[in-house]
Amino acid sequence: MSPALSAPFFEIGPKNLLRRTQLEELAVAAGRAGRAHGIAVVFTVPTAMIAPIVALDSGVLVFAQGMDSEPLGPSMNRVTAEALKDAGAAGVMLNHDADPLDDDALERALRRADDVGLATIVCAGTDAEARRFAGRHPSAVLFEPPSLIGADGSGARDWIAPSTRAIHEAAPGVLAMHAGGVSTPEVALRIMAAGADATGSTSGILSSTDPAVAAAEFIRSARAGWDAARAAA
Repeated sequence: MSPALSAPFFEIGPKNLLRRTQLEELAVAAGRAGRAHGIAVVFTVPTAMIAPIVALDSGVLVFAQGMDSEPLGPSMNRVTAEALKDAGAAGVMLNHDADPLDDDALERALRRADDVGLATIVCAGTDAEARRFAGRHPSAVLFEPPSLIGADGSGARDWIAPSTRAIHEAAPGVLAMHAGGVSTPEVALRIMAAGADATGSTSGILSSTDPAVAAAEFIRSARAGWDAARAAA
């Protein structure tokens, strides 16, 4: 079992879109908002930016965008689990739509992350994948339909409640994250109110005129949705 990742949480994954100073500003703002609203913030950054962002002590959980499954050894140009841990990463995202893994590679990566104590978020593009991956006991499963990634996902998401239940039933303790097309804070609120343990946004935040302000609003809305779901239960 990977290390615990607490619900509710909100993930921001700026890919390779930002330079260091921009990442730092966003991390500080996101960490401040997370503390203010009582929600964990996962900040998924390029490998070279892990240590600088961790050094800020901003309050975000710094995750890697991926890793190789090789152990320590004479390999070159490989990112080992040990290297991520030593750089200060709290966890790693695996099998993102932009960096897919086959089943064997995913299984090896999950074992390696567990070996060194990294939390894991495994991405799934279908409900069936989400249920299957939950059985491998990552910290969280991110169900993100590929058609919604980078889109305006303001439509209904009727699958959130049943998918979340299925993930929890398949592996108690594994968190269910739902995202893709989280273009506005209102979308984040609705996803969390539907029962998700977590959500996240990249394009919705980075396309705003002030990403730091936008991140705070998304995080506030995610917490409001989580609270609404608890009140309705």
